[in-house]
Amino acid sequence: MLMHEACRVSGLTKKAVEYYVAQGLVQPELLGNGYRSFSEEDAARLKRVSTLRRLGLPVQEIRMALDGGRGLSSAARRKALAAEMEEARAKLLRRLAETGDWAGAEEHLEALEQKQTIQERLLAVFPGCYGQYISLHFGRYLNGPVTSEAQRTAFAEVVAFLDQVSLDLPPELQDYLDEAATGFDGAFVEAVQADVDSAVRDIGAYLTAHGEELAQYLHLKQSEAFRQSPAGRLAAELRRFQDTAGYGSVFIPAMKRLSPAYRAYHDALEQANQVFLERYPGAGG
Repeated sequence: MLMHEACRVSGLTKKAVEYYVAQGLVQPELLGNGYRSFSEEDAARLKRVSTLRRLGLPVQEIRMALDGGRGLSSAARRKALAAEMEEARAKLLRRLAETGDWAGAEEHLEALEQKQTIQERLLAVFPGCYGQYISLHFGRYLNGPVTSEAQRTAFAEVVAFLDQVSLDLPPELQDYLDEAATGFDGAFVEAVQADVDSAVRDIGAYLTAHGEELAQYLHLKQSEAFRQSPAGRLAAELRRFQDTAGYGSVFIPAMKRLSPAYRAYHDALEQANQVFLERYPGAGG
């Protein structure tokens, strides 16, 4: 079909179709007379482009979303994050209108912008629903005001780290992670965090209450069957990333300097983990 028919089928204007062709979102055949010939597949792709534009996605995200469900899921998570940040800005604006506290507004706005920057990069580094979990997890510790130059330096270190790393998994492990991480939304993160907080508050009581389950899990984790399973291979890949990419030596220390709330959480978690390892010496391998 020619341009006018492709426009009719897709609901797009000629100018819009020409733009998306120039961006490489569709690649119609160029005829000898200079006209473009659009296939049925091209027209269907243009309809998807039109739908995604109406949903508010920019061209770069449309390109990723057209690659399939994984791209669509990533776009949806970024869209949800943007909506969350917009609501936070509206709340901050209402507070400013009520209090007239410009200095406080500037501090909280800087923290909000840093939070959005870090969460967006976490979504880009960590794939699929797991990236959403990681982004939500760290985001809950990035709500405090930025008050020192040390925090700004730490923020720069976090961003620099996230800009130069990526977690690239074999396709079969990526598929496994996507399936396993389905449902890693805000409610799930809060539920997991509540369980961790409970353990940190009284690790002795937690280990006593869950001793049998922990023993069974550690026995399974140390088996060859688990190491060869998708879950075991994925765990090994995540450990390799943490050990080699600077996650533990660069990212975590910078996060602790950036966020006092995260420092308090991480220090308490390390203390609880020490008690855990004393109870289960073989668990650290």
